[in-house]
Amino acid sequence: MNDAFAFPYPIPEYGAEAYWAACNEERLVMQRCAACGKFRWHPSPLCTHCSDERFTWAPLSGRGKITTWTVITHPVHPAAVTRVPYVVAQIELDEQPGLNLISNLIDVDPDRIAFDAPVAVTFVTHPAGQKLPMFRLAR
Repeated sequence: MNDAFAFPYPIPEYGAEAYWAACNEERLVMQRCAACGKFRWHPSPLCTHCSDERFTWAPLSGRGKITTWTVITHPVHPAAVTRVPYVVAQIELDEQPGLNLISNLIDVDPDRIAFDAPVAVTFVTHPAGQKLPMFRLAR
């Protein structure tokens, strides 16, 4: 990913620092409610299921399935000029029904993507140094 222009990257905001720090260690983690045990994404001060405020940062398997996707064919940022087409996908993580991440699906022919195809996380380093979770079709 050595484009002349770099895609913008997430800047850890209040409450998400642990997530991005784990990504830099090539670990996928998410808040898990201490009361009901449900995972929640995006990080938030209260559980979206039971409203409890207690949580831990729990590891995830990094495995899931594609629930929907789009193929970006027109560059919307100078960094995208050399990347199109690229795929943005919604991944439902194995740990919990309805637990979704939006990310890039990499190293795939867009014509070979299918609903419910299994995927696994991989981490790609942005030129600024932050590791980003992306997904590949599982083998």
